[in-house]
Amino acid sequence: MVEQARGTLRTAARAGRPRPDGRAIVLCCIAGYLVAVAVVRSLWRVDLWPWLGVPPGPSLFFDARNVAAAVECSRLGHDPLTDNPCDPWGRTIFYPRAWLLLRWTGLDQDHTLLFGGLVVALYVVLLLALLPRLRAREGLVVAAAACSPAVMLAVERANMDLVIFAGLALAAVVWRRGSSAAQYASVAIVLLMAVAKLYPALALLAFLPAARRRVAGAAVAALAVFAGYAVVTRDDIATISGVATQGQYNSYGARILLGRLYHGVVGDQWAGSRTVAQALVLLAAVLLGIVLWLVLRRRWPGLAAAVRRQPMPDTSELLAFRMGAVVYLGTFVAGNSFDYRLVCLLLVLPGLLRWPTADDRVGTLPRATVGAVVLMLWIGAVSEQLRLWDEVVSWVLAGMLLMLLARSVPPAATAWRPGWPRLGGSRAREVAEKGTEAGAGLPSLANASGDGHGDRIRHRGGPRRARGGRG
Repeated sequence: MVEQARGTLRTAARAGRPRPDGRAIVLCCIAGYLVAVAVVRSLWRVDLWPWLGVPPGPSLFFDARNVAAAVECSRLGHDPLTDNPCDPWGRTIFYPRAWLLLRWTGLDQDHTLLFGGLVVALYVVLLLALLPRLRAREGLVVAAAACSPAVMLAVERANMDLVIFAGLALAAVVWRRGSSAAQYASVAIVLLMAVAKLYPALALLAFLPAARRRVAGAAVAALAVFAGYAVVTRDDIATISGVATQGQYNSYGARILLGRLYHGVVGDQWAGSRTVAQALVLLAAVLLGIVLWLVLRRRWPGLAAAVRRQPMPDTSELLAFRMGAVVYLGTFVAGNSFDYRLVCLLLVLPGLLRWPTADDRVGTLPRATVGAVVLMLWIGAVSEQLRLWDEVVSWVLAGMLLMLLARSVPPAATAWRPGWPRLGGSRAREVAEKGTEAGAGLPSLANASGDGHGDRIRHRGGPRRARGGRG
């Protein structure tokens, strides 16, 4: 009896002890990685990047130097999009003209290390701000993704995709406040990122299923503004597209695997136009979408009914997931992108780690997708050894994200009809915490904004389902 009481007390003490925050693991892993690279390089003149699967550029922060050189040349009267003699490698700037506004900061190539360091620091700070409170094992998963060769390729070059990730993460963090003004600000931040790098315009699509219809309308207006911007700057966009390099190794894109299959079967170089090749890629992507839609309806026939009863709460994690998913799918279909753009996949992790688990079969796909994301971020380092067959992972991941994205969006005919329950901000959390029968699987996602009580809320909803509750 005494031993049983002691055991009960020890269990209660462990339950009341605060658990370590997995975000500290993420920060320590990133800091340890970068410190190890810097120390070994400074003391023994050994470059660890290649040993870690990261192909280094000709100089540290190679892409940040490109921006700094372009800004420097713009002050000298050159047009860096066509003539950038300040760049030591003669590269024209491969970013939109908006980056030249940095000329007013006094930026030049002497500030490359400082500029690149600020870009990397911005990425780390916004990554940590985006993440909810994590368990230790979840922290290890996110750390494995954050220290992957694809992400560290962006860090080694201080590529501006780190800034884009930080901007999209900031939009999700601002959304977390729940007010109408905060959600409009989130749309504005994403529009700013689209002006800076074009492809983030895809992320505006993530706002269309928003609980507040006016926020969805603001996203449509932002897309219209971006379309006008694209028309006005179409010559610059054509110039950038013409000089932008597209590789096969350390890259991803639907065209890579299809080209590999074509050359393996036919053996000749592609004789058709680039437009025809892109059309075939789009056709393959549409066929993939149809197949996945049929699989989804076959394996989860009750999912659509569950969505009609209760929408998923508009949490920042869900918004970040949608932005990361549409950016990956859009860039995957549109062309080849170097792996450093995969940094935007980090946006999907908080939502996947807190995905609703109303049904055990439904809950397996988000967990499998987390594994596919981590694998995708690492496997590009051996793409040459695998002879591009690593691109199979990119197609599988595209299918997984497409299926989950379809689940996260309520049917349009239902979501826009009068009387459809609209949940947003603090109201989303409030409804989720009640654990209603229709949305019994929602609390874990709604609670993912960082209050650290996910286990308690998940426990409230779980037993109801185990006793046969509807959900």
